[in-house]
Amino acid sequence: MPTTTLSPAAELQRAIEILTKNWILAIPTALASLVMAILTVFLFVSLIGTAAVGGALGGHAGAGLAALSGGVLYGGLFAVIAIVVNVLAQAVVMQSSEDAWSGRAVDLMRSLATVTPKLIPLAIALVLCFLVLLIPALLCVFLIGFPLVLIVGFFLMYVVPAVIIGGESPTAALSSSYRIVRANLGPSIIAFLGIVVALIVFGIINSIVAHIPIVNLVVPFLVGGFASAFAALVAARFYDLLREGGSAAATFAPNLPPPNPL
Repeated sequence: MPTTTLSPAAELQRAIEILTKNWILAIPTALASLVMAILTVFLFVSLIGTAAVGGALGGHAGAGLAALSGGVLYGGLFAVIAIVVNVLAQAVVMQSSEDAWSGRAVDLMRSLATVTPKLIPLAIALVLCFLVLLIPALLCVFLIGFPLVLIVGFFLMYVVPAVIIGGESPTAALSSSYRIVRANLGPSIIAFLGIVVALIVFGIINSIVAHIPIVNLVVPFLVGGFASAFAALVAARFYDLLREGGSAAATFAPNLPPPNPL
């Protein structure tokens, strides 16, 4: 039977078009990027203050250690807040993407209400992802760790949409992500590269304006929001297209008329 082959590159282009048309999708991730930028500034100031206090109390080991511990505590707290805010924003965009890809009006508040009951399973899934990535991350002290992190992250790319869109349990989401990537290696590689390139471009732009006051807050808000929303759109779209039937989901049979009787 003739089939129409899925074009991953065309899907990436459609994601850009849909995001441009439905720019409201970038609002949650833009706000998350702004929060992360503000937290980064506070963390930087906190670390400077900790270093200054530690230097002033150089002769008092106990007080210096307490100041250092306080800085680490604040840094860890900021990191947790940033991760939670960013994941929540990504989840809302992924839920809203179902409407955007179908041509329906995007309703962020409805998506937030739909996502909220799934936050606990999502949090558990992210903890499992962290544990899976822990050993490759620790190996980053050696050169082998960096490619391992990318490879493991690649096989985990559909975990969040599996929980948010598929309604799967945390362990099932990890299993589904691995299965989908393994069965659809080519399309998943292109999707993953599209996401990585978008985030790299954002990182380059962000590093350029990082030392410009005010601009270093506005740019992450805008560019970071669109880059993160694009990543969420792509992950959700490819999960939807590839989850049914493994690699067979990469092709779609068109409606054909019945054959003429002989």
